[in-house]
Amino acid sequence: MKLKSFVLIALLMVLVSLNYAKSSINLVISVYTDKPWYNIEDDIKVYGTLTADSLPAENETVALEVRDPADSPVIVRTIQTNSSGAYNTVFKMTSESQLGTYTVHVSSNHNDVTATNTTSFELGGASLLNLTLETNSRSYNVEETIEVHGLITLGDQPVQGVLVAVEVQDPLSTPVIIRVLETDIDGAFLLTFQMSAEAITGAYTVHASASSEGQMATADTTFQLQPPLLSADLNGDGIVNILDIAIVALAWGSYPGHPRWNPICDLDGNNAVNIIDITIVAIAYNP
Repeated sequence: MKLKSFVLIALLMVLVSLNYAKSSINLVISVYTDKPWYNIEDDIKVYGTLTADSLPAENETVALEVRDPADSPVIVRTIQTNSSGAYNTVFKMTSESQLGTYTVHVSSNHNDVTATNTTSFELGGASLLNLTLETNSRSYNVEETIEVHGLITLGDQPVQGVLVAVEVQDPLSTPVIIRVLETDIDGAFLLTFQMSAEAITGAYTVHASASSEGQMATADTTFQLQPPLLSADLNGDGIVNILDIAIVALAWGSYPGHPRWNPICDLDGNNAVNIIDITIVAIAYNP
């Protein structure tokens, strides 16, 4: 009798331990799409893995459901995991499909434990590719280093390895700089250059364009190129002194066409000899 009781207790303990083992399985399913954005009738690939206690769950059934922007099921499938616990399927959305955000739901059951996960993708509609473009200053002097930089993102993620075409046009809309840059790991690109002393002064336009995942993005910005400052050594004797002060003083208040106009005194290139020009000479003054 005691032996029977012992056997019964042992069996109960085994059953309890087996049930505990079942309920304690850590079942994890992942799900991804190969792109975040698709055109209608593109191939859409959904893939992922199923693991049980961090080990591949082989030959398990994965239930997949894709819901449209109105939350109606449009794709329902079952997929088997392979020896690596991986699964994948490919499908298309028809020309009648709604544009917007689609949600992918996956689930699987293993030893009475269920794992679920979701992801999403965009179908058609507005482009998710974004291109920013800036200069590090709004105004530059001739022969000063000019920096153009920007960022490429897809959705809210930076995109590495995207080619960005950058074109700089002068005030006459003539291309003067053309470069192709590649984004780095942060989705960033950078162009530095200088305009020569012979460059036209005025408003310059920078155009940039890029494409990724079948999408195109463009951006523009502008900067002002200022004429070079004239030398404060107005008489060219190698020193800025009272003689240079006298020359700019004689031209004080003049402008092109004025009888006292002297273009060498217009040190800031604004077509007027005023306090700014006097100040430039005074700063360089070295008697």
